[in-house]
Order: sequence, then C-alpha cells, then structure tokens
Amino acid sequence: MSDWQEFRVRAGTVVRAEPNTGARDPAYCLWIDFGPLGELQSSAKVTDRYAAGELVGTQVIAITGFEPIRVGGFRSDVLVLGVLTDRGVVLLRPDQPVAAGDEVA
Repeated sequence: MSDWQEFRVRAGTVVRAEPNTGARDPAYCLWIDFGPLGELQSSAKVTDRYAAGELVGTQVIAITGFEPIRVGGFRSDVLVLGVLTDRGVVLLRPDQPVAAGDEVA
C-alpha cells in the first residue's frame, strides 16, 4: 500500500482551541474529536476570520494519516481544510451535523 493511501478526509468536532503562541504566523492550537480515531491536534492559521472560543463545538474537515509534525512547539496530527480568501481562510464544514470521524466521500 502506498503512503498516500493512509490519508483520509474526515469530519471532526473541535473540543478545545487556544492561540498557538509559538507559531511563526498567527494560528490556533485545535484539539479535535475524530470519534473512533480519538482526539487529534492541529495548528490552524484561521485567526483572521475566527475567534478561538467560537471554534469550540464546530465541525471541521481535515486530512488524517499524517506523521505528526511540530508547529511552534505544538504537535499537529491533522491538516484542517479551508478555502484561502483575501480576508483569510474559510473553514470547510459539513452543512449538517455528522458523526465525528466520518469519512468525506
């Protein structure tokens, strides 16, 4: 199996969000519930459009299966997806509630 086959696009629910004070560019440390995969972390540069507190409880779409990396000293397990606009990143989110960990088709 190729390494890229390990990657999955999944829905998760943000359970905690705080500023990533160690990151080079403004970002948040996110703790995201992916159901059967457990709670995974991501450093996300979404500070232009979102406050940390409003992200808690929000469902997001992320790529799982990466080897964790360190971003400003924070372990990042997944890549949260969004659309880059001239006013910052707009998160990709389900328009209806889905189960944490569900795969994107």
